[in-house]
Amino acid sequence: MERIKKISLSLALAVLTGLCFWGLTVFSGEVAAAVREAVLRCVNVMVPSLFAVTAVSSIVMSSGLYRYAALTLRPIAKYIFRLPDELFAVLILSNVSGYPIGIKLLSELYEKGLTDKKSAELMACCCYCGGPAFYTSAIGLAVFGDIKCGVIVFASVAGANLFSAIIIGHIFKPRVRSSDTKLNFSGELISSAVMSAGRTMLTVCAFIVAFSVPTAIIDSSGIIDRLCEHFGAGSSDSVLIRSCLEISNISGLRGTPYGLLPFISAICSFGGLCIVFQLGAVRSSGVSLVPFLISRVPLAAISFLISLFLRRQFLPTALPAFSVKRDVFVRIDNFTPSFCLIMLILLLNLKRTLAFSKRV
Repeated sequence: MERIKKISLSLALAVLTGLCFWGLTVFSGEVAAAVREAVLRCVNVMVPSLFAVTAVSSIVMSSGLYRYAALTLRPIAKYIFRLPDELFAVLILSNVSGYPIGIKLLSELYEKGLTDKKSAELMACCCYCGGPAFYTSAIGLAVFGDIKCGVIVFASVAGANLFSAIIIGHIFKPRVRSSDTKLNFSGELISSAVMSAGRTMLTVCAFIVAFSVPTAIIDSSGIIDRLCEHFGAGSSDSVLIRSCLEISNISGLRGTPYGLLPFISAICSFGGLCIVFQLGAVRSSGVSLVPFLISRVPLAAISFLISLFLRRQFLPTALPAFSVKRDVFVRIDNFTPSFCLIMLILLLNLKRTLAFSKRV
């Protein structure tokens, strides 16, 4: 039986590899265009929007600043969420920053011995959100022309995460090791935070570029469109399916699909396969993603219900204002500052490596 499984797996991998080479050959132009677009998206959008918040989040956690910032929220963390200050700070930062931030901060706490494996894995279930900046721009403005829609998506995803955090805090009681670390803003700490943010951005951008290849092949082959035609689904449904692969595809929706807002919130709660792979790359090797993956289905359902409620409460009065055709133009050109930032990170890394070599 074991031999049959190995042979079947080998055949499946051989077929998959053959299909990949076939797609790269037949759709070489489309793949090249997709990779080029992905690189520009990383340089113009991902690096400017995520690098700073990644570095600041790391500084806040490593310096102990979160202890002072959480003083006013400590009653909420203690009596409502039943979470320690460290984990509550990660919960807040991850839900307003970006998808990979939560697992990265939890991995840092785990590697420093400040929390255990079980607590890190459970908290990863609720420390996962695209952040209000992404939802209001990529969905609110780009799709609906209304920031309010992006806010509803953010409230739906973050609301589901906060609800699950309350359950996790009361039932599973995540723990952290007590630490008397004083406030520290040393140059070494800031340098380490910058370098860590640079490595995280490199990993995230590498996966975005790599994932653009199979996405381009699938799009060019017309598989998704043919399946949608076969089952009678429309163009919006095909965009939603593509968004399950890479979440930024959601901005390809046309018109004002207010009826799809709950489905958009559910997909944003999942985040897409590309971001799941990013989490696997930035997490600590000792932290499993299995609880996180299991939690995505019920949390997506909760996000759907929250969005359905919020849409009925806040959008009916806004619908007439957007019944006319509208065009949203967004011009972004952050190539030069992003390139300079990348080169600065490389130089800092080179300087640090040379300094270590001299000491050795």
